[in-house]
Amino acid sequence: MTELALIGEEKKGSGTGSARALRKEGKISAIIYGFDENHMISLIYKDFLKEYQKGNLSSRLLEVKLGKKILKVISREVQTDPVTDNPIHIDFQLIKENIPVKVAVRVKVINKDKSPGIKIGGILNIVRKYISLNCIPQNIPEYLEIDISGFEIGRNVHISDLVLPEGVVPVDKDNFTILTIAGRVEEKEEEQGAGDEVTENKEQKAESK
Repeated sequence: MTELALIGEEKKGSGTGSARALRKEGKISAIIYGFDENHMISLIYKDFLKEYQKGNLSSRLLEVKLGKKILKVISREVQTDPVTDNPIHIDFQLIKENIPVKVAVRVKVINKDKSPGIKIGGILNIVRKYISLNCIPQNIPEYLEIDISGFEIGRNVHISDLVLPEGVVPVDKDNFTILTIAGRVEEKEEEQGAGDEVTENKEQKAESK
């Protein structure tokens, strides 16, 4: 799992006024919490924004260099501006090696063009785009890859079908569905319409007797 390093500084002051002042300086406010530690910090805004825009930040390990300390963290919440949707504050959780942490990992589907079901008009229905996992920090997967080449209509994938990395287990203990290849909606509607027509004809004949 690739670790991203950010430079942090201890932040003085709190509240919206302090956060606004930081933004004018090209910085963003953040907090690091966990294991009886609590650090109010600031980060260089452009450095964080670059990584934030790549997506999938919640399942990536980060190192925050805070003075002489190097803190390993994971993003828990990114508050955004309601107008611009740009990040304005980040909550980080402190993590330690060999202590499991809960993360939401993205599902990545590959080889859609090699699915016979999709080629004839089937619909890929991703039931869970993210899956909550308990992981040892160094084994957090960047994503969960699912290859759907050869999948026909009616095929589905459950969590038990995936081979997870060592030390990685789903939070949800049920054998839940991750994705399905469904038939076209139009086909289902046509079949239903034809069935309704048959029923209607039978009712008309019964009434005429």
